[in-house]
Amino acid sequence: MKQHYTIYKQYGRYAGWPANHGGWSWGDEILVSFQDCEDSHVWEDHHSVVPDCERYMVFARSMDGGATWRIERPAVKHVTDQTKGPVSTSDILPCPGGIDFAHPDFCASFTLSGTEADKPSWWLYSLDRGHHWQGPFSIPSMGFTGVNARTDYHVLSPSEMMVFLTVTKENGDEGRVVCAKLTNGGSDWELAGCLGGEPPGWEIMPASARRKNGDWVVLVRGQTRRVLGFRQWYMSQYESGDDGKTWRFVAKILPDSNSSNPPALVVMQGGAWCLCYGRRSEPYGMCCRFSRDEGRSWGPERALREDAACWDLGYPRMAENARGQLVVAYYYNDTPEGERYIAATVFDEEL
Repeated sequence: MKQHYTIYKQYGRYAGWPANHGGWSWGDEILVSFQDCEDSHVWEDHHSVVPDCERYMVFARSMDGGATWRIERPAVKHVTDQTKGPVSTSDILPCPGGIDFAHPDFCASFTLSGTEADKPSWWLYSLDRGHHWQGPFSIPSMGFTGVNARTDYHVLSPSEMMVFLTVTKENGDEGRVVCAKLTNGGSDWELAGCLGGEPPGWEIMPASARRKNGDWVVLVRGQTRRVLGFRQWYMSQYESGDDGKTWRFVAKILPDSNSSNPPALVVMQGGAWCLCYGRRSEPYGMCCRFSRDEGRSWGPERALREDAACWDLGYPRMAENARGQLVVAYYYNDTPEGERYIAATVFDEEL
């Protein structure tokens, strides 16, 4: 079984990139964030966003496991704050700590203003399921040239989280993936380890899970260095058996292709793992794969939908609802010149 729903679609607006901001769930209550900006309606094989327009961090909440959604616009900062204009580095302060990460209604968002080394990243948190947010709080460079944060974290204790981040390379370009521990209730950062060396191209946007034996498994989105005008995209898997200190490359889950999209990864209550991603090569759409052995092997690609008109789609966030169904939110298109909108697919493990 699978069913598609439209979460947010508005004329003149470009809604995109849920993977950049975050998704959270409490049973059938699911919250996802995305970016809302002005659509140029000009398709020239790149994102049709009006240059230098205001961009807003918007939220969609479902209370029924993904079938219906309401749009929320709490007072949060992203690339542009709705009331005060662009976020500056003076707005971003160190977190004083003392946060209870184990609070039942806790959620956090790690976000970025750009992929260059000099663009600030920060994080926010909420203790009421995303209705109100505290922050923005700074993320230290931890010895790297910059941080390009997106949301991928695991609560380890009431005062400690494992956070997976993209950082910029020594030359200032994006990027490579690292893991860090946020301790003392949010006040202190400690680099745990790096997922491999600096890649020739980039590896960014981690999606992580933990096996029952404590091993970490991380999927990353990758791009090769441009050669003779061409580049390829892939998805790789890394694993760590020593709490993130050292990592080993396992395999390319999606080998070199023309389908560039970040992964979303969910460990289901029944034990299966689900990987979801956008397919940016024809037929354009959304796909998933399942693992029955905690990511040691992956089943065949399954299409969730293949009805998009161009490659500008994907960036999913995914959760499991109270009935054991998977709910994946992503951005999508019907025509190249039309709006980009946020959609959701609710599906069963057996599709």
